[in-house]
Amino acid sequence: MKKTLILILIFLPLTILGQHLKCCESKQEVKSYLSGKWKIKNSDSKTIYHYWFEKGQGNLTEMERTENENEYLIIDDHPFVDIIKYDQGFKLKFISLYNNWTSELKYLNSNRMILVTDNKEVEYIKDPE
Repeated sequence: MKKTLILILIFLPLTILGQHLKCCESKQEVKSYLSGKWKIKNSDSKTIYHYWFEKGQGNLTEMERTENENEYLIIDDHPFVDIIKYDQGFKLKFISLYNNWTSELKYLNSNRMILVTDNKEVEYIKDPE
């Protein structure tokens, strides 16, 4: 009995670490959770990342909150965001005029997101607007 318990305790953490994004089964669910304004958690930055989808096409607008809390200044406009489904979950492919990059969605729900880009994790929280 003790050996079985020890084996379970050894292998359970390994299976938990091997799991990827579990929130979403479809691209539509990712779009639903992703849509809205996000900011980097625990950051003093005023930068807000607004994801929105129109006619099946994803868009990202990088904005900064102005002195008037209800107004935003557009910093950069990345016209396209593609959602890519793969075996372990989903990736976001960002396509702009200047460069392209891909980030893995490590975690996503209605108010929290973790993106991994170039092996760096960045946690975002949904801006309550």
